[in-house]
Amino acid sequence: MATPIREGSLQAPTRHALDWKNPEFYNEDAVLHEMERVFDLCHGCRRCVSLCNSFPTLFDLVDESSTMEVDGVDKKDYWQVVDHCYLCDLCYMTKCPYIPPHEWNIDFPHLMLRAKAVKFKQGETKVPR
Repeated sequence: MATPIREGSLQAPTRHALDWKNPEFYNEDAVLHEMERVFDLCHGCRRCVSLCNSFPTLFDLVDESSTMEVDGVDKKDYWQVVDHCYLCDLCYMTKCPYIPPHEWNIDFPHLMLRAKAVKFKQGETKVPR
């Protein structure tokens, strides 16, 4: 018998360390692939819609796409979602039922941080002075 998928729990979230020293961490295609996976799961849940502008931006992009699914969103538009995340961690700490130890392993703030790091590494953002 298959183990049922558990949604949420009373356990503290498990935060995995970022592998920022691995060159693959900065691979834009890998980041876009992971964003597509996570955005698809977020789009189906929507519990986080009121937390920051990343989520309404994501849901509007999906709802206004030709397929009304994440596959209808142009990947260049994913960066709008990234730009709206200010890494407050509220989605991870209080709302998301799919954070580790859940098998879907969603860590939205770490994904947004990774995406921001990719853009920084590409020279598309700068540290404010």
